[in-house]
Amino acid sequence: MTVSSKRLESLDVLRGFDLFCLTILGPLLHAFNHTGDYSWMLPVMHQFRHVSWEGFAFWDIVMPLFMFMAGVAIPFAFSKYKKMGESNGMIYRRILRRVVILWILGAICQGDLLALNLGTFKLFSNTLQAIAVGYAGASVCFLHFRLKGQLLIAGGLLLLYWILMSFVRIGNYGGGVFTPDANLAELIDRTVLGRWRDGAVIDTKGVLVYA
Repeated sequence: MTVSSKRLESLDVLRGFDLFCLTILGPLLHAFNHTGDYSWMLPVMHQFRHVSWEGFAFWDIVMPLFMFMAGVAIPFAFSKYKKMGESNGMIYRRILRRVVILWILGAICQGDLLALNLGTFKLFSNTLQAIAVGYAGASVCFLHFRLKGQLLIAGGLLLLYWILMSFVRIGNYGGGVFTPDANLAELIDRTVLGRWRDGAVIDTKGVLVYA
């Protein structure tokens, strides 16, 4: 069965804008700023650096925007696959292939995969890997739940996240503490990923420390 493929041009434009900011505009601004002392550039450059923890800058929207676009594309792509007569099993193979590719590319970009050294390899360290996880979850929701169910799941996950972060305390972590080193999500990252966590290093005394 032949199905015409018509791209959502607004999504392509947004994707191009995000990539332009990430690969061209941001690096050019940083390179120009390093050529001299331009005090008038300070407010601009603040918007092109990640805020370390509290606050928000324009640069902090680059990664979430990629995740947003991955989610927006799901209904259009999957509806096309359904019209082509593909079963859920065939679509799941597509999902798995994309998740694996994104994960590997993320590991290559920031996980130090190509060094072929397990001592420096990081299992979860990149925006691409975060997109892979979000894409997999959103795909399952779209395939098996109608809009009302999807909204309930999204709202329920947000509520659960707030409850866990605000009221669950384990040792010195959580319970409404949102500092970088004492929030509950940090404990979960350290417990689940351990040495594989991005920023984890073993010091000269053989102790695992987190940057």
